[in-house]
Amino acid sequence: MKTVSVLIAAFRARPWLGDCLDAVFAQALPPGWRLQVLLGVDGCDDTLDYVRTAPYPALQVVHLPRNCGTYVTFNTLMPYAEGDLIARFDADDVMLADYLAEHIEALEGGVDLSMSWSVYTDEKLRPTAIVPALPDYRPQNGQRRKGTDGQFVARRHIWDSLGSFRAWPCGADTEFVIRAQAAGFRTTVLEKFLYLRRTHGASLTTHAATNYESDMRQRLQALTIQYRDDYAAGTRPVAVEAAVEPAAVLLRCADLGLRVAS
Repeated sequence: MKTVSVLIAAFRARPWLGDCLDAVFAQALPPGWRLQVLLGVDGCDDTLDYVRTAPYPALQVVHLPRNCGTYVTFNTLMPYAEGDLIARFDADDVMLADYLAEHIEALEGGVDLSMSWSVYTDEKLRPTAIVPALPDYRPQNGQRRKGTDGQFVARRHIWDSLGSFRAWPCGADTEFVIRAQAAGFRTTVLEKFLYLRRTHGASLTTHAATNYESDMRQRLQALTIQYRDDYAAGTRPVAVEAAVEPAAVLLRCADLGLRVAS
């Protein structure tokens, strides 16, 4: 039996986390596959309180006592991941019915990392052509016919080779995919609309500190370009030592409460 591990970082996610988890646990997997779901609660008591009442007995929860950011949270989840395949997914987005099955098929077909097309929605999951992070972009019916670096499924050996995400406040997913490509891993974009991408004012791409016009993101985008050139020239290693939260605690959600996992 092979395993696909879905890793989700959650911060101030109470309004939409239920939609996300409902869709993950509803995924139909191909024969011979099992699902593991790991949720990293990133220093957010409100999100943790919600998880205490969430009816997902199989959910494994890793609680970070302080807010570390989505990429450090993901790095912290990785040691608990059992999967042959690792799926990174955002807590405010929603998988459509065949999301995991389509990615598994692609990865079993020989690629190492797969992304897919998506559909932009408003906070109530209604398709929208209005994307606050990209005011000049008007996708018809919300349909984004491009991959998104932050939502992907990858073979575990990529993590063994690359180590982790960089501990950046934003943009580390794009830098990770660039490292994967520089290391010779095969990436692809599935030309199917496989998930709903919720837009709201608190996301990294719309928040004032980390949106596309922010000094922070522009500085990290410039650094990403520099690193890409360094990887191509062989002057910078593609492996990154994992930055994790050492005080994180593994919990499991069961019987409408949390207990320390055995």
